[in-house]
Amino acid sequence: MKPVIGITSNIDSTTHSIQNTYIQAVITGGGIPLVIPTGVENDAKQITKLLDGLLISGGGDMNPQLFNEEPLPQLGNVTPERDTAELELVRQMLSLDKPILGICRGHQVLNVAFGGTLYQDIHSQSASALLQHDQKAKRDHQSHSVHLEKGTLLESIAASEKIMVNSFHHQALKDIPSPLIVSGKASDGIVEAIESPDHHFVIGVQWHPEALVENADQVSKRLFEAYMKACLERMGAVEYH
Repeated sequence: MKPVIGITSNIDSTTHSIQNTYIQAVITGGGIPLVIPTGVENDAKQITKLLDGLLISGGGDMNPQLFNEEPLPQLGNVTPERDTAELELVRQMLSLDKPILGICRGHQVLNVAFGGTLYQDIHSQSASALLQHDQKAKRDHQSHSVHLEKGTLLESIAASEKIMVNSFHHQALKDIPSPLIVSGKASDGIVEAIESPDHHFVIGVQWHPEALVENADQVSKRLFEAYMKACLERMGAVEYH
């Protein structure tokens, strides 16, 4: 049996959408992708019982009201309905201790779900010079390095304390609550990865490994393999539906 992986989707005024790279990364990793729309927060408990893993995809900005802030001028497009659905899906998956992989915006959703906060715009809120975090190169170009914390799950997956990643964001993690720990940072101090030692598999990354899998990046490939392995392990721990 293959694990069923729920992938959250973007929404605008008329359309739900998802980058094909997420779907292909799940298929290549040995899972069955199931795209989840917004508006399902009231059914999140039932939906998460059907899933073996949740992949929170990238997208626009989170509503700063979720962490008790007013919007700054540099805030981008927000979709409160997506925030609501994804946060509830995360909470339900955590209650079941099923694997979660958060990518870019999904990394930020994870932090907020645990009670953390975000920089609405790193460039206007940082007192020091930053790297280019919204790269102008193509999506599979690895534009800057990330230093991984020794002894973390992510470091063991990567088998290295320094990796190269792509980068497409202007928001970032600020306050990171327990039990989350920082597992990776850029050289300018921006938090690039988090994980929860208290759960079977909960990892958030600020970059887009799904876009790097297509370019045969071995670290990204191992990340998806480890995620799928965790999903299979949870399938064996509970009665399969």
